[in-house]
Amino acid sequence: MPDSWFVLDTQAARSTAAIARMATERARGHPLLAGREPTVARILHDAATRAESAGAAYCAVMIEDVRGIGLSASVMVCVLPTDRHIPDLPRQERPASDDAEAGERRRWRRVGAVDLPAVGLATRTVRLEPQRSTDGAEISHLVMRTTVPVPGHDRIAVIACASPNTALAVALHDLFDAVTATFTFVHEMP
Repeated sequence: MPDSWFVLDTQAARSTAAIARMATERARGHPLLAGREPTVARILHDAATRAESAGAAYCAVMIEDVRGIGLSASVMVCVLPTDRHIPDLPRQERPASDDAEAGERRRWRRVGAVDLPAVGLATRTVRLEPQRSTDGAEISHLVMRTTVPVPGHDRIAVIACASPNTALAVALHDLFDAVTATFTFVHEMP
């Protein structure tokens, strides 16, 4: 991961103080984030909470200020038994209502294969989906999930990248593709 990303211990989701310290330290080094420590802490806490509840082995978060607009994204890696994996099947979607939020409620999804340089063929799903924050708010996120078989084991690795900045879907897709392309398995020696 780039040095500018926060790498989270998912146990940090339980520690408001640890998250607040991380936010304060990062704001000190990035003047554009100064004064936004509570927002940074909330984003980190939400990502760590999602990662912990998913049983993630790894979680990282990007928080940037781009021309005065906050940009955030997260990546987590979960390793699951293949029998626990639920394929990404189509869901029944409610038709969009006629109100002003109809465009926000529209959901879409693309599924395909991708060849990752270090691990080979994987399945990828890109979709717009709702995610609930720790304060209960539901926000649409661009989500890219890449599922990779673990060699020699009855397990899969799921690399999930997400961002609430849905208006930047094309750029985020490129970012998520680049981050996921670095995925590799590291085998520890006995």
